[in-house]
Amino acid sequence: MLRSLYIASTQGSGGKTTIAVGLCMALRERGLDAGYFKPVGTLAAHADGVLLDEDAEFVAELLELEDDLTDICPVVLDEDALHDVLSGTEVDAMARVKTAYERIRAGRDVVVCEGLGEIWQGRFLRTSGAEVVAELDLGTLLVAKFAGARLLDDIIYVKDALKQHLLGVLFNMVPESRLSLVRDEYTRFLAKNDVESYGALVSSAMLSAVSVSEIVEALGGTFVTGERYGERLAETYMIGAMSSEHALRYFQLTPNKVVIVGGDRAEIVLAALDTPTVAVVLTGNYVPSPAVLERAEERGVPLVSVETDTVSAADGMRRLFGRLRVKERSKIELIARLIDESVDLDRLVSDLQV
Repeated sequence: MLRSLYIASTQGSGGKTTIAVGLCMALRERGLDAGYFKPVGTLAAHADGVLLDEDAEFVAELLELEDDLTDICPVVLDEDALHDVLSGTEVDAMARVKTAYERIRAGRDVVVCEGLGEIWQGRFLRTSGAEVVAELDLGTLLVAKFAGARLLDDIIYVKDALKQHLLGVLFNMVPESRLSLVRDEYTRFLAKNDVESYGALVSSAMLSAVSVSEIVEALGGTFVTGERYGERLAETYMIGAMSSEHALRYFQLTPNKVVIVGGDRAEIVLAALDTPTVAVVLTGNYVPSPAVLERAEERGVPLVSVETDTVSAADGMRRLFGRLRVKERSKIELIARLIDESVDLDRLVSDLQV
Protein backbone atom coordinates (compact mmCIF):
# COMPACT_ATOMS: atom_id res chain seq x y z
CA MET A 1 0.00 0.00 0.00
CA LEU A 2 1.19 3.53 -0.80
CA ARG A 3 0.94 6.63 1.33
CA SER A 4 -0.35 9.67 -0.50
CA LEU A 5 2.11 12.38 -1.50
CA TYR A 6 2.00 16.01 -0.38
CA ILE A 7 3.76 18.59 -2.59
CA ALA A 8 5.24 21.33 -0.40
CA SER A 9 7.34 24.29 -1.50
CA THR A 10 10.09 26.53 -0.19
CA GLN A 11 8.29 29.57 -1.62
CA GLY A 12 5.27 30.72 -3.60
CA SER A 13 5.26 30.32 -7.38
CA GLY A 14 7.71 27.46 -7.08
CA GLY A 15 5.97 25.17 -9.57
CA LYS A 16 3.82 23.00 -7.29
CA THR A 17 0.85 22.79 -9.67
CA THR A 18 3.11 21.88 -12.56
CA ILE A 19 4.93 19.22 -10.54
CA ALA A 20 1.66 17.82 -9.15
CA VAL A 21 0.17 17.48 -12.63
CA GLY A 22 3.36 15.94 -14.02
CA LEU A 23 3.61 13.44 -11.16
CA CYS A 24 -0.02 12.38 -11.56
CA MET A 25 0.59 11.71 -15.23
CA ALA A 26 3.88 9.91 -14.59
CA LEU A 27 2.35 7.70 -11.88
CA ARG A 28 -0.53 6.84 -14.18
CA GLU A 29 2.01 5.83 -16.84
CA ARG A 30 3.34 3.33 -14.27
CA GLY A 31 -0.10 1.79 -13.95
CA LEU A 32 -1.10 3.50 -10.68
CA ASP A 33 -4.51 5.09 -10.15
CA ALA A 34 -3.32 8.56 -9.08
CA GLY A 35 -5.79 11.17 -7.87
CA TYR A 36 -5.32 14.86 -7.16
CA PHE A 37 -6.22 16.80 -4.02
CA LYS A 38 -5.66 20.40 -2.98
CA PRO A 39 -6.55 20.69 0.73
CA VAL A 40 -6.51 24.49 0.76
CA GLY A 41 -6.82 26.85 -2.20
CA THR A 42 -6.26 30.58 -2.55
CA LEU A 43 -7.50 31.35 -6.09
CA ALA A 44 -11.16 31.82 -5.26
CA ALA A 45 -13.71 31.46 -8.05
CA HIS A 46 -17.48 31.08 -7.99
CA ALA A 47 -19.47 28.71 -10.22
CA ASP A 48 -23.22 28.38 -9.78
CA GLY A 49 -22.92 29.86 -6.31
CA VAL A 50 -20.23 27.36 -5.22
CA LEU A 51 -16.81 28.55 -4.03
CA LEU A 52 -13.99 26.81 -5.94
CA ASP A 53 -10.24 27.13 -6.48
CA GLU A 54 -9.21 28.07 -10.04
CA ASP A 55 -6.10 25.87 -10.15
CA ALA A 56 -7.95 22.86 -8.73
CA GLU A 57 -10.72 23.33 -11.29
CA PHE A 58 -8.18 23.45 -14.10
CA VAL A 59 -6.26 20.37 -12.90
CA ALA A 60 -9.51 18.41 -12.49
CA GLU A 61 -10.39 19.09 -16.12
CA LEU A 62 -6.87 18.37 -17.32
CA LEU A 63 -6.64 15.02 -15.52
CA GLU A 64 -10.27 14.14 -16.39
CA LEU A 65 -11.19 13.68 -12.73
CA GLU A 66 -14.79 12.80 -11.90
CA ASP A 67 -14.55 13.81 -8.23
CA ASP A 68 -16.68 16.67 -6.94
CA LEU A 69 -14.73 19.93 -7.21
CA THR A 70 -15.58 20.80 -3.60
CA ASP A 71 -13.88 17.54 -2.59
CA ILE A 72 -10.84 18.17 -4.76
CA CYS A 73 -10.36 21.51 -2.96
CA PRO A 74 -12.55 21.61 0.17
CA VAL A 75 -11.21 24.83 1.74
CA VAL A 76 -10.65 28.09 -0.14
CA LEU A 77 -9.02 31.01 1.66
CA ASP A 78 -11.09 34.07 0.84
CA GLU A 79 -12.39 37.14 2.70
CA ASP A 80 -15.32 35.19 4.14
CA ALA A 81 -12.99 32.62 5.71
CA LEU A 82 -10.88 35.39 7.21
CA HIS A 83 -13.97 37.17 8.52
CA ASP A 84 -15.24 33.98 10.20
CA VAL A 85 -11.95 33.52 12.05
CA LEU A 86 -11.61 37.15 13.10
CA SER A 87 -15.22 37.34 14.31
CA GLY A 88 -14.81 34.23 16.43
CA THR A 89 -17.13 32.05 14.35
CA GLU A 90 -16.23 28.41 14.82
CA VAL A 91 -14.50 27.10 11.68
CA ASP A 92 -13.42 23.44 11.55
CA ALA A 93 -11.60 23.54 8.24
CA MET A 94 -9.49 20.49 9.05
CA ALA A 95 -12.62 18.35 9.43
CA ARG A 96 -13.64 19.37 5.91
CA VAL A 97 -10.16 18.54 4.63
CA LYS A 98 -10.18 15.07 6.24
CA THR A 99 -13.66 14.17 4.99
CA ALA A 100 -12.93 15.33 1.43
CA TYR A 101 -9.56 13.55 1.38
CA GLU A 102 -11.14 10.26 2.43
CA ARG A 103 -13.56 10.50 -0.51
CA ILE A 104 -10.75 11.36 -2.98
CA ARG A 105 -8.52 8.60 -1.63
CA ALA A 106 -11.18 5.84 -1.69
CA GLY A 107 -10.31 3.16 -4.26
CA ARG A 108 -7.12 4.87 -5.49
CA ASP A 109 -3.51 3.71 -5.25
CA VAL A 110 -2.18 7.15 -4.39
CA VAL A 111 -3.26 10.79 -4.22
CA VAL A 112 -0.98 13.71 -5.09
CA CYS A 113 -1.85 16.56 -2.73
CA GLU A 114 -0.83 20.08 -3.73
CA GLY A 115 0.12 22.38 -0.86
CA LEU A 116 0.06 26.14 -0.48
CA GLY A 117 2.93 28.49 -1.25
CA GLU A 118 4.76 27.90 2.03
CA ILE A 119 4.45 25.24 4.69
CA TRP A 120 2.99 27.59 7.34
CA GLN A 121 0.26 29.13 5.15
CA GLY A 122 -3.27 28.34 6.30
CA ARG A 123 -2.24 28.30 9.96
CA PHE A 124 -5.02 30.71 10.94
CA LEU A 125 -7.53 28.00 9.94
CA ARG A 126 -5.37 25.25 11.48
CA THR A 127 -4.86 23.84 7.98
CA SER A 128 -1.23 24.78 7.29
CA GLY A 129 0.85 22.36 5.25
CA ALA A 130 2.57 21.03 8.37
CA GLU A 131 -0.80 20.41 10.05
CA VAL A 132 -2.37 18.74 7.01
CA VAL A 133 0.65 16.47 6.50
CA ALA A 134 0.56 15.35 10.15
CA GLU A 135 -3.23 14.90 10.27
CA LEU A 136 -3.45 12.85 7.06
CA ASP A 137 -0.07 11.10 7.53
CA LEU A 138 1.23 12.11 4.12
CA GLY A 139 4.69 11.61 2.71
CA THR A 140 6.03 14.98 1.58
CA LEU A 141 8.05 15.97 -1.46
CA LEU A 142 9.54 19.43 -1.10
CA VAL A 143 9.72 21.36 -4.38
CA ALA A 144 12.69 23.71 -4.01
CA LYS A 145 12.81 26.53 -6.55
CA PHE A 146 16.45 27.41 -7.16
CA ALA A 147 17.47 30.54 -5.22
CA GLY A 148 21.16 30.07 -4.54
CA ALA A 149 22.66 28.94 -1.23
CA ARG A 150 19.81 30.45 0.84
CA LEU A 151 17.70 27.60 -0.52
CA LEU A 152 19.56 25.20 1.78
CA ASP A 153 18.36 27.17 4.81
CA ASP A 154 14.77 26.90 3.58
CA ILE A 155 15.06 23.15 3.04
CA ILE A 156 16.50 22.50 6.51
CA TYR A 157 13.76 24.67 8.03
CA VAL A 158 11.05 22.60 6.31
CA LYS A 159 12.80 19.38 7.41
CA ASP A 160 12.68 20.57 11.03
CA ALA A 161 8.98 21.45 10.65
CA LEU A 162 7.88 18.20 8.97
CA LYS A 163 10.26 15.77 10.64
CA GLN A 164 9.61 12.15 9.58
CA HIS A 165 6.95 13.19 7.05
CA LEU A 166 9.55 14.74 4.70
CA LEU A 167 10.64 12.16 2.12
CA GLY A 168 13.02 14.44 0.28
CA VAL A 169 13.48 17.35 -2.08
CA LEU A 170 13.04 17.97 -5.81
CA PHE A 171 14.95 20.97 -7.12
CA ASN A 172 13.02 23.03 -9.64
CA MET A 173 13.70 25.85 -12.11
CA VAL A 174 17.45 25.29 -11.91
CA PRO A 175 19.46 27.29 -14.47
CA GLU A 176 21.45 25.04 -16.79
CA SER A 177 24.68 26.61 -15.51
CA ARG A 178 23.86 25.60 -11.90
CA LEU A 179 22.74 22.02 -12.49
CA SER A 180 26.09 20.45 -11.57
CA LEU A 181 26.25 22.54 -8.38
CA VAL A 182 22.78 21.35 -7.34
CA ARG A 183 23.32 17.71 -8.27
CA ASP A 184 26.71 17.49 -6.57
CA GLU A 185 27.36 19.99 -3.75
CA TYR A 186 23.76 20.75 -2.71
CA THR A 187 22.73 17.08 -2.85
CA ARG A 188 25.81 16.02 -0.85
CA PHE A 189 25.21 18.66 1.82
CA LEU A 190 21.55 17.69 2.21
CA ALA A 191 22.39 13.99 2.41
CA LYS A 192 24.62 14.76 5.40
CA ASN A 193 21.56 16.39 6.98
CA ASP A 194 19.32 13.39 6.27
CA VAL A 195 17.47 14.98 3.34
CA GLU A 196 17.27 12.91 0.16
CA SER A 197 17.20 14.41 -3.32
CA TYR A 198 14.93 12.99 -6.04
CA GLY A 199 16.42 15.03 -8.86
CA ALA A 200 16.58 18.48 -10.43
CA LEU A 201 14.43 20.02 -13.16
CA VAL A 202 16.20 22.52 -15.35
CA SER A 203 14.70 25.97 -15.93
CA SER A 204 12.47 26.04 -18.99
CA ALA A 205 11.44 29.31 -20.60
CA MET A 206 8.70 27.37 -22.37
CA LEU A 207 7.07 26.34 -19.08
CA SER A 208 6.93 29.89 -17.76
CA ALA A 209 5.79 31.32 -21.10
CA VAL A 210 2.52 33.24 -21.26
CA SER A 211 0.08 33.38 -24.16
CA VAL A 212 -0.85 36.73 -25.69
CA SER A 213 -4.49 36.13 -24.74
CA GLU A 214 -3.49 35.63 -21.08
CA ILE A 215 -1.59 38.92 -21.21
CA VAL A 216 -4.59 40.75 -22.64
CA GLU A 217 -6.86 39.33 -19.93
CA ALA A 218 -4.45 40.00 -17.07
CA LEU A 219 -3.76 43.60 -18.10
CA GLY A 220 -7.38 44.38 -18.98
CA GLY A 221 -6.32 45.18 -22.53
CA THR A 222 -7.88 44.88 -25.96
CA PHE A 223 -6.51 43.62 -29.26
CA VAL A 224 -5.93 46.46 -31.72
CA THR A 225 -4.86 43.93 -34.32
CA GLY A 226 -3.71 40.31 -34.48
CA GLU A 227 -6.29 38.68 -32.20
CA ARG A 228 -5.98 35.49 -34.27
CA TYR A 229 -2.46 35.10 -32.82
CA GLY A 230 -3.70 35.10 -29.23
CA GLU A 231 -2.41 31.59 -28.43
CA ARG A 232 1.20 32.43 -29.28
CA LEU A 233 3.54 32.15 -26.30
CA ALA A 234 5.91 34.82 -25.03
CA GLU A 235 8.88 33.74 -22.92
CA THR A 236 9.81 37.15 -21.51
CA TYR A 237 9.08 40.86 -21.80
CA MET A 238 11.03 44.06 -22.42
CA ILE A 239 10.22 47.69 -21.75
CA GLY A 240 10.66 50.12 -24.63
CA ALA A 241 11.92 53.11 -22.66
CA MET A 242 15.14 53.75 -24.58
CA SER A 243 15.96 56.22 -27.33
CA SER A 244 14.93 55.30 -30.86
CA GLU A 245 18.55 54.94 -32.05
CA HIS A 246 19.23 52.23 -29.45
CA ALA A 247 15.87 50.44 -29.71
CA LEU A 248 16.58 48.14 -32.66
CA ARG A 249 19.87 46.83 -31.27
CA TYR A 250 18.31 46.36 -27.82
CA PHE A 251 15.28 44.42 -29.09
CA GLN A 252 17.42 42.19 -31.31
CA LEU A 253 19.06 40.72 -28.20
CA THR A 254 15.94 38.87 -27.02
CA PRO A 255 13.62 36.66 -29.09
CA ASN A 256 10.10 35.47 -28.20
CA LYS A 257 9.33 38.57 -26.19
CA VAL A 258 6.52 41.01 -25.53
CA VAL A 259 7.47 44.68 -25.71
CA ILE A 260 5.73 47.21 -23.46
CA VAL A 261 5.90 50.73 -24.79
CA GLY A 262 4.02 54.02 -24.66
CA GLY A 263 1.44 53.95 -27.45
CA ASP A 264 2.60 57.30 -28.82
CA ARG A 265 6.19 56.16 -29.40
CA ALA A 266 5.75 54.95 -32.97
CA GLU A 267 9.49 54.68 -33.71
CA ILE A 268 10.00 52.28 -30.75
CA VAL A 269 6.99 50.20 -31.76
CA LEU A 270 8.32 49.91 -35.33
CA ALA A 271 11.73 48.84 -34.02
CA ALA A 272 10.09 46.11 -31.92
CA LEU A 273 8.12 44.91 -34.94
CA ASP A 274 11.36 44.54 -36.91
CA THR A 275 12.79 42.06 -34.37
CA PRO A 276 11.57 38.62 -33.08
CA THR A 277 8.59 39.91 -31.09
CA VAL A 278 5.47 37.96 -30.07
CA ALA A 279 3.31 41.01 -29.25
CA VAL A 280 3.52 44.72 -28.46
CA VAL A 281 1.61 46.20 -25.52
CA LEU A 282 0.74 49.85 -26.12
CA THR A 283 0.16 51.75 -22.88
CA GLY A 284 -1.95 54.85 -22.35
CA ASN A 285 -4.92 53.55 -24.37
CA TYR A 286 -3.34 55.01 -27.49
CA VAL A 287 -4.50 54.10 -31.01
CA PRO A 288 -1.47 53.60 -33.28
CA SER A 289 -1.02 55.25 -36.64
CA PRO A 290 -1.97 53.50 -39.91
CA ALA A 291 1.74 52.98 -40.64
CA VAL A 292 2.23 51.07 -37.38
CA LEU A 293 -0.94 49.03 -37.94
CA GLU A 294 0.18 48.11 -41.43
CA ARG A 295 3.63 46.99 -40.23
CA ALA A 296 2.10 44.90 -37.45
CA GLU A 297 -0.19 43.17 -39.92
CA GLU A 298 2.74 42.50 -42.26
CA ARG A 299 4.81 40.99 -39.45
CA GLY A 300 1.89 39.06 -37.94
CA VAL A 301 2.46 40.63 -34.52
CA PRO A 302 -0.54 41.46 -32.29
CA LEU A 303 -0.86 45.00 -30.96
CA VAL A 304 -2.54 45.22 -27.55
CA SER A 305 -3.85 48.46 -26.07
CA VAL A 306 -4.06 48.98 -22.28
CA GLU A 307 -5.27 51.98 -20.30
CA THR A 308 -2.53 51.82 -17.67
CA ASP A 309 0.87 53.48 -17.85
CA THR A 310 4.05 51.61 -18.76
CA VAL A 311 5.17 51.09 -15.14
CA SER A 312 1.83 49.53 -14.15
CA ALA A 313 1.76 47.32 -17.25
CA ALA A 314 5.30 46.14 -16.53
CA ASP A 315 4.32 45.29 -12.95
CA GLY A 316 1.41 43.22 -14.25
CA MET A 317 3.77 41.42 -16.63
CA ARG A 318 6.22 40.69 -13.83
CA ARG A 319 3.49 38.91 -11.87
CA LEU A 320 2.44 36.94 -14.95
CA PHE A 321 5.94 35.72 -15.72
CA GLY A 322 6.69 34.99 -12.06
CA ARG A 323 5.14 31.52 -12.02
CA LEU A 324 5.05 28.36 -14.07
CA ARG A 325 1.97 28.07 -16.21
CA VAL A 326 0.68 24.77 -17.53
CA LYS A 327 -2.53 25.60 -19.33
CA GLU A 328 -1.26 24.66 -22.79
CA ARG A 329 -1.03 21.06 -24.00
CA SER A 330 2.54 21.54 -25.25
CA LYS A 331 3.66 22.56 -21.75
CA ILE A 332 1.87 19.64 -20.12
CA GLU A 333 3.63 17.19 -22.42
CA LEU A 334 6.97 18.92 -21.73
CA ILE A 335 6.69 18.74 -17.93
CA ALA A 336 5.64 15.08 -18.09
CA ARG A 337 8.74 14.35 -20.18
CA LEU A 338 11.02 16.36 -17.86
CA ILE A 339 9.72 14.53 -14.80
CA ASP A 340 10.14 11.15 -16.48
CA GLU A 341 13.72 12.02 -17.47
CA SER A 342 14.93 13.91 -14.38
CA VAL A 343 13.05 12.59 -11.33
CA ASP A 344 13.86 9.31 -9.57
CA LEU A 345 10.25 8.12 -9.65
CA ASP A 346 11.04 4.51 -8.81
CA ARG A 347 12.69 5.57 -5.55
CA LEU A 348 9.89 8.01 -4.76
CA VAL A 349 7.24 5.30 -5.20
CA SER A 350 9.35 2.92 -3.10
CA ASP A 351 9.62 5.52 -0.33
CA LEU A 352 5.82 5.87 -0.27
CA GLN A 353 5.40 2.18 0.57
CA VAL A 354 3.95 1.47 4.02
